Amino acid sequence: MDRSLAWQTMRLSPFRSRTNVFHAYENSEDDEGMEALRALFNQPGLHSYPFVEIPLNTHLFHLDIAPFTDESRWQRFIFDNFENIFDFISIEELKEYRLHIQTRRESDSDYELKRVVEISEGYALTGERAYMFACANGSIEISGFNDLTLVDIVKTSRLWKEPN
Repeated sequence: MDRSLAWQTMRLSPFRSRTNVFHAYENSEDDEGMEALRALFNQPGLHSYPFVEIPLNTHLFHLDIAPFTDESRWQRFIFDNFENIFDFISIEELKEYRLHIQTRRESDSDYELKRVVEISEGYALTGERAYMFACANGSIEISGFNDLTLVDIVKTSRLWKEPN
């Protein structure tokens, strides 16, 4: 394998996704490849760091998937919207999984990770669509940027409930 570029050291997952989904399980900085990039861009201090930037302060969704075999482990995938999660679950024909929501960052509190047990759709009086995520701890997270509360939302319908 030609390892001349650092991003060529990634290994793809065995999933069957037909959508534009990229799964990377390993990333290592290839010294020889990084030297070539440093020289090419005249950046002697250039380094490669594995990270993902989410530019907006939105909810993130963590999908934990049960092991496929006795030798495998639980796997976690992070999505920026829940619609993509259900496409992924459907395409991959997943049977055992857990869905969690990571709260948005508030200036007076830390992030929280909450298990989602039910998702409902509703509409605000302004016509804006909102999704409500009922969590195992009894709290409810509401999607959107307009700081909607439950009293602002009407016409709700359940979209999903955690399987038993």
